[in-house]
Amino acid sequence: MESLDERLDRIEREAQDLPQLDKLSDQALRLLLTQHINDLCKLGSSLASKSFAEIVTAAQSKHGVLGMLLRECELRGHVTN
Repeated sequence: MESLDERLDRIEREAQDLPQLDKLSDQALRLLLTQHINDLCKLGSSLASKSFAEIVTAAQSKHGVLGMLLRECELRGHVTN
């Protein structure tokens, strides 16, 4: 498992790798969301052959990015409703 410092470093790197979400068009945000959901689905099809440590490592970055993308979708949903 990651230490707290390692986790914070990883989260900061993920945030830097993402474009500014509020600057993306709706279509671009949907495309990015689709890509990350597809990546998680691909990971899901190989879980039986991975150790739990490998699953955590592979899923952690996707989980963080997906959370940020969903938060942006939530913000946009509240603005339009």
